[in-house]
Amino acid sequence: MRRTSTPRRPGWGTLAATGYVGAAAVAAVAHGAAGAPDDWGAYLTLATFPGSTVVTVAALCLAGGAGETWDSSDPSDPEFGPFSFLVPYAAGASANVLLLWGALTFGRHFVREARRSRGS
Repeated sequence: MRRTSTPRRPGWGTLAATGYVGAAAVAAVAHGAAGAPDDWGAYLTLATFPGSTVVTVAALCLAGGAGETWDSSDPSDPEFGPFSFLVPYAAGASANVLLLWGALTFGRHFVREARRSRGS
C-alpha cells in the first residue's frame, strides 16, 4: 500500500478529548473571570477529578510542600485573575484524558494477549 501525503482525519475519541479539555479550560477561565464564586469550584473539581487532584498534589510535591498558605479563591489577592484556575483544571482534564487513554490501551493489549494465548 502506497503512503499518501493526506493527513488522517482525527477520530471521535480525539475530538471528544479535545472538546473535554477545551470545555474545562473555558470553564476555568470563566470561573476566574467571574471572581471565583464558591459554588463553581466544586463542579469544576468534580468534572476534572481525579486529574485536578493529581496535578495539585504533584505541584505541591514539586514546590516542596505547602510552606506558605495561600487561598487562591480570594479575589482581593493581587495575584488573582481570570487565568488563576486555568492550569489546575485544564491540566487535570489533560491528565484524565491520559489516564483514560492508558487504561484503554492496557485493555486492548490485555485482550490481544488473551486471544493470542488462547489460540496456541
